[in-house]
Amino acid sequence: MTDYLPDVANVPFPMPRPEDLPGDVPALAAAAPSALAGLAGTVADPAHRTGLAGMLAAVRTARADLGPVPSTLVVDDPGESRPNRHNDLAFGIERRHGDPLTLFVAAALNAHLGILEIAEERGTGLDESAWHDLVAGFDTLVRWPTDPTRLPAPLPVPGCPSSGEPEPLDGLRRWVRGHHVFMVLAQGGTVAVNSLTAAAEAGDEEAAATAAEVASRVMRACRAALQFAGDANPDQYRSEIRPTLMPPVAPPQMSGLRWRDHEALVAALTASGEAWSWLAERRPDALTDFRTALDATYESHKGVCGNFVGSQSPSLLATSRSHRPAVGVIEQFRRLRVGTLPAAPHPDHHT
Repeated sequence: MTDYLPDVANVPFPMPRPEDLPGDVPALAAAAPSALAGLAGTVADPAHRTGLAGMLAAVRTARADLGPVPSTLVVDDPGESRPNRHNDLAFGIERRHGDPLTLFVAAALNAHLGILEIAEERGTGLDESAWHDLVAGFDTLVRWPTDPTRLPAPLPVPGCPSSGEPEPLDGLRRWVRGHHVFMVLAQGGTVAVNSLTAAAEAGDEEAAATAAEVASRVMRACRAALQFAGDANPDQYRSEIRPTLMPPVAPPQMSGLRWRDHEALVAALTASGEAWSWLAERRPDALTDFRTALDATYESHKGVCGNFVGSQSPSLLATSRSHRPAVGVIEQFRRLRVGTLPAAPHPDHHT
């Protein structure tokens, strides 16, 4: 029922399972593939950052240099829920066994190519800030593992033109590829938040602060990824996107909130409260920045839903009795997630 996928994205889209990825800075450093430094250098080369075509060519080169990643398909996975299986099938995602971090880097480059191809050919509806955040998220995820004790310096981000006139399947293309992007970013965010927690438990302030800033950059990119996925008008949503979310194409109540990558990120956030409190005592801006980025991501998700279906249309997760609006469901999740974090510290005006 998903035979439309090859028309809008490069599928299958291989990814590791989130639980297989490194959980702290030492493990991340030890797992970094030997080729990663060269790939990161290609992506960061200033000669390739002056325009979209150059940046697209650089990412293509980096992905080609990485080459095929030896892996096997995950089957009969006891850790996989039925909702995750439904989501993976709907978006052409395959879970693979192999070197998890190499699989992750390959997925990040593949996802980055997916959006750069559209941006270079068709433009996007993202504003300059969101586009910058989206690219910066990928820059960080590809470069941070080469030395996870240090924060990668920001890179110049070429501007992106505004979207042209809609073409057939344009909205669905952005929808599918945007979800590939979001799942990769969710995995990266999980690694960063878990690394923060482990560093705080070890009393390593520098590693914790670095992981916190990576988490904030990734979360800002998540906000932009949601906007990219929703870069369609209401007519495109009704004709191209909504049918893929409903039976018989999709199972009842399928929702990205039940994707294993999103659930892993939520679990990492839930377990990170004490670590954020510890870091906030030493680096208060780190917590403030992350809370701001997290809140903006949920607001972006609400904005996409509101633009497509209005503020009162029921969520796909709503039961026949509750008819909870989609925007209301997202707001409930926002309160729960932000509520797991300590309150942002107030500036001390007496010092």
